[in-house]
This record gives sequence, C-alpha cells and structure tokens, in this order.
Amino acid sequence: MAWSPGTWTLGPITVFDTETTGAGAGDRVVSLGAVRLDAALEPEATLHLAFSPGIPCHWGAIRVHGMSDAFLACHPPFEAHADEVATFFNGHAAAAHNFAFDRRMLGGEFARLGLDPPWGTGLCTMQAWRRAYPGERVGLARAAAACGFERETALHGALEDAWLAVQLLRHLHGLPSVPMRLHGITNGPAHSLAEA
Repeated sequence: MAWSPGTWTLGPITVFDTETTGAGAGDRVVSLGAVRLDAALEPEATLHLAFSPGIPCHWGAIRVHGMSDAFLACHPPFEAHADEVATFFNGHAAAAHNFAFDRRMLGGEFARLGLDPPWGTGLCTMQAWRRAYPGERVGLARAAAACGFERETALHGALEDAWLAVQLLRHLHGLPSVPMRLHGITNGPAHSLAEA
C-alpha cells in the first residue's frame, strides 16, 4: 500500500523486523522483534522471540545477526509461537523497513502452517522515507541516524531494528522519538549470543 507522511489515521499498528537463515525462497525466520503501537503511535508492548529454523543459517546471515545454529537449536520452532505472534499482530496494520522482505519471510512461516498472515494493511517505512527524503540513503541504519539513533552494536537485532523503524514512522508523522525498550529474547535459554 502506498502511503505518505502526514497525520496518522490507520489505528493501531505493529512494527516488526525479522532475522533469517538467508534471503532465498527456502529460508526461514530465526528471530522476530515487534513493537505494537496504539492509534496515536504510542508504544504499547514488545515481542522478541527466536526460533529453531530446522535448517542451517547461511554464513552471511550469521554475520548479520550473530546467532549461531547451536544457539538457535536451543529454541522452539516457529509453530510453537504462531498463536502468540498472531495474537500480538491481532489483524491490525503492520509496518517494517523493507516490508516486502519481512512480509515474505514472516508470511511464509504462517503459510507453512496453512495460515494467513495475521496483519491487515502493510506499510513500508523504507519506501515512505524514500518519498519524504528523495536522494537520501534509505537503509535502516542511515535513516535512523538521520533521526539521531544508531544500533548498539554492529549486529542486527530484530527488536532493536523494529524500534528503529518505530522512530522513523513517528518522525515521518511529526512525532518525537520515544525511549527504546530493548530486552533479550524471551522464549529460550537464558544465555547470551557470546555463549552460543
């Protein structure tokens, strides 16, 4: 759906990001970060999960997100959390930075279970940023930096990237930034990526 900056009128929305085993048709989601916003684009709740994908991660994907196959094997498969994820999205609008990719990857997880994606309208903060700032770099890190935010480390984390997209969405609608409430993955062993 094409949309432009302006007054927000689409009601509650979930802004999300996925980390994956790779970018191919057979690749799987290994982590989901999501921030649910109310109709005023104020944060309500977060979700941060990791999944055992059942296939190895491409080395390039591990360089991006830092999650080893051994670490991911300690987590449940996506299907164990499909209901929780669907409830979190609740049929409302969804947004991501490069929505086409995240929709394909997360939607593919639901399709494997014979389910439709649990969101309605889909919005892309990257496309909106490109329209609002023609000629500027549109990658998440560059766009977030223009709003005064950057990743805590060089690694991509699904929840942190979802929060950065929240900041872009709010900026595009003339709203101030909000505190980013980051937390670890909530559905696996309590050990860090460094221990995996």
